[in-house]
Amino acid sequence: MSEQHPIHDDGMQEIVESFVVEATEIYDGLEGDLLQLEKTPEDEELVDSVFRDVHTVKGTAGFLDLEQLSTLAHRFEEVLDAMREQEVDFEPAMTDVMLCAFDHMKVLTQQVIDRDLEPLEMEPLLDALEAINEGTFEAGAVSLPDPDGGAPEEVGGDAAGGADEPTDADGTGDTEGAASSDAGEPSDDTSSTDGDGGDGDSGRKAPDTIRVEVSRLNQLMDLVGELVLGRNRLLQLITEARTEHDARADTDERLRLDSLLGELEEASDKVDYTTTELQSAIMQTRMVEVGQVFGKFPRVVRDLAREFDKQIDLTVEGEDTELDKSLVEEIGDPLLHLVRNAADHGIEPPEERKEKGKDPRGEIHLSASHAGNHIIIEIADDGAGLDPDALRRKAIEKDVLTEDEATDLSDSEAYQLIFRPGFSTTEEVGQVSGRGVGMDVVKTNLAELNGTIDIDSTPGEGTRFTLKLPLTLAILQSMLVRSGAETFAIPLYAVSEAVRLEPGMIETIQEGEVIEHRDQVIPVMRLGEVLDVQSPDAGGQRADRFTEEQDAYAVVVNVAHRRAALVVDELISQEEVVIKSLGDYLKSVPGIAGSTILGDGQVIMVLDIGEMIQHEEFAAEEEGAEAADADGVPAASSK
Repeated sequence: MSEQHPIHDDGMQEIVESFVVEATEIYDGLEGDLLQLEKTPEDEELVDSVFRDVHTVKGTAGFLDLEQLSTLAHRFEEVLDAMREQEVDFEPAMTDVMLCAFDHMKVLTQQVIDRDLEPLEMEPLLDALEAINEGTFEAGAVSLPDPDGGAPEEVGGDAAGGADEPTDADGTGDTEGAASSDAGEPSDDTSSTDGDGGDGDSGRKAPDTIRVEVSRLNQLMDLVGELVLGRNRLLQLITEARTEHDARADTDERLRLDSLLGELEEASDKVDYTTTELQSAIMQTRMVEVGQVFGKFPRVVRDLAREFDKQIDLTVEGEDTELDKSLVEEIGDPLLHLVRNAADHGIEPPEERKEKGKDPRGEIHLSASHAGNHIIIEIADDGAGLDPDALRRKAIEKDVLTEDEATDLSDSEAYQLIFRPGFSTTEEVGQVSGRGVGMDVVKTNLAELNGTIDIDSTPGEGTRFTLKLPLTLAILQSMLVRSGAETFAIPLYAVSEAVRLEPGMIETIQEGEVIEHRDQVIPVMRLGEVLDVQSPDAGGQRADRFTEEQDAYAVVVNVAHRRAALVVDELISQEEVVIKSLGDYLKSVPGIAGSTILGDGQVIMVLDIGEMIQHEEFAAEEEGAEAADADGVPAASSK
């Protein structure tokens, strides 16, 4: 009977899980260290750090009888040890080999997670590592295997932005110190502290942390949300009780109730404070550094520079900025597309940049920062920039806009055309871009996260994309408004200000209502008309029919360069709400992001302002097109 492999042994599961955790933490920082090593191979501390990381993985892999991983890590370790001892002359093409080894180590570790040890073809990779160690390595003479089974990759190409022009690896972020394995003392090679090779103590200490499954945090967040609703209900009841109490005559019963209400209000204040603090603590627990996403991009930019024969540096700032884990998981793909787009479309080839008087090396800058209850992420490049006239011509060519509509577009509105489905200015379709898909997906994905994206570009100088995202999706600061008999919540991040409408403020221009406010002309949307809300006392008429005899308010909302004045009947209050999904049946309702429960038990809708504005603009365009077809004249732009 064949002996059971350690990863399938129930008694070894704790050690296996500890190894996976430790290896994953090591990998989080190892790729960035390898990219930095390409740039500064003389950095002895960096070489030592990489050596210790690989050595740690090798030790536990050997104990768990992970033969391929142990063998690969051992060969990798020998190369790094030779670099430490200055026995090999480093050349940039060696980085390709080490990155390939890193990729294979990750795949082999994933096999441990999947409990499926499928042998990988690694002989060319092992031979390349051995050649480096023996001093016989030749750039371009080796084809490295793809760990995912794809075509082999040649080492040491002629790309200008490749091995001899390393990419800045700043911003990969140091990971939290990896926990040491609990393997006991199965071997003298289970950790990097055994003194093998004279490397000394690894410097890693077990972090003072407890690992918790995300599902448990999600459950805890849901419970906190329910607690917030209960708190709001309690505060509402106390307010009602106080109002009822104050209306009573001055009797002995009133005095007793006064004392009880005082104690109840004191207790409710404590509950309110504790709930707020608990909510904040739980949200902080869910926060992770955005560097987890940013750390992937130095490798991406390096590989794209080689592919496009360009020279590109990536600089990163604010990688320690924290964001809710659920959002971190969702923004990876949109950011990846924007970074790839900057490398492909933005940064020009070196010769072209020289002709323009630019540095042949282009730069992509990635940054993150906090702004109130939001996180701001910027992706900027110093490339060719966007040509608004070219975008207008392409829109006409693709029948996206008429000539008159294209002419009426401002430059900022023209930039928004790149988010149209199927819209692309690239003449040739490549592996990275040119099909007209991607940017529309970016905007859609951000909208689902209650985020916005803004574009600022200068032809010949570069482009900047600015993403604005809430710190969390679960709890929103909102403005409560009334339209007719219905109450709605407007996310506060979309609200610029609220103004009381005066007679004559609403004007009609080209069959569209507008107001002039702070020297700006802002289109008007009547909430009652948009959502078909009936006024309870107007004989079936819609709400928000503002007249000189009827008060109304305009909430100025601003989402991604789109502004509108949302006319409502009443401003109620500002309140913290817990947003709930509407489910599959109602999730596609335009302008509705979800629902929430108020303190009095009332269920109200939470508005999606960005989608509402976009929906109304589209409806206006459709009406304009129908009118044009009927009259035989070009439709006026709705912009």
